[in-house]
Amino acid sequence: MFKHSTQSTLSIVLALGFIGLGGCGGGSGTDSTTTADTTTTPVPATPVANNSCPSTVIPLTQAEVDEILFMREEEKLARDVYADLATYWQAQAGTVPVVTIMSNIVKAEQSHMDSVKGVLECYGLPDPVGANEPSGIFLNQELAQLYTTLMTRGKTSQNEALKVGGLIEEVDIEDLQRSIEISQQAYTDQVYAALMCGSRNHLRGFAGQLIKTQGKYTAQLLPQATVDAILATENETCGGASSAGSDKQNGKS
Repeated sequence: MFKHSTQSTLSIVLALGFIGLGGCGGGSGTDSTTTADTTTTPVPATPVANNSCPSTVIPLTQAEVDEILFMREEEKLARDVYADLATYWQAQAGTVPVVTIMSNIVKAEQSHMDSVKGVLECYGLPDPVGANEPSGIFLNQELAQLYTTLMTRGKTSQNEALKVGGLIEEVDIEDLQRSIEISQQAYTDQVYAALMCGSRNHLRGFAGQLIKTQGKYTAQLLPQATVDAILATENETCGGASSAGSDKQNGKS
């Protein structure tokens, strides 16, 4: 996970980034297999949960606060990496599939950021993004380091850029599941569940294109069986009420 409280796991993710970089060959950084197929796997729009504040706001635990603050910047990481890699590959190769996919998902990631910002506002929490809105700038220095690592890896080839996208979405899914487990609020559960639904759709988009160009998608963090189960199902409509929070009412489980 990109979790602030799990340095050892963050180290694993960073190592995965460097391994991905080291395993790539030299050359121009383009993939003939990627450019040969100009069609892309469709990625649906992913509206997020309704951000109307709950009628009764129950005080959050510190663990819940930490999750919300971290998720705001983690969604920014996804948005920034996708936007910047799309710009890079547009300049290098034109409107190739990776550019189309990432450009589409950037819009969803901005929506995800806005959704978490709404949670911050409901609970009167400070926004960790604030003046750090420019791309690649984070208060969380682990995320700042990860942005640099993922950008370096994603610029080595178009397929590596797609793998970076897949890795980000796998990590988001794992982190959001953890956030749901920590949360005692039905409201935040609903938001997290909608974000996780969007991440599954985004993973299908990145993995679907890699399957077209490479014949398979290999899980990078989640168990392969978990990823295969996600890829075996159709894109979801996200943003509705989630069963994740159905047993939690106003902060009580």
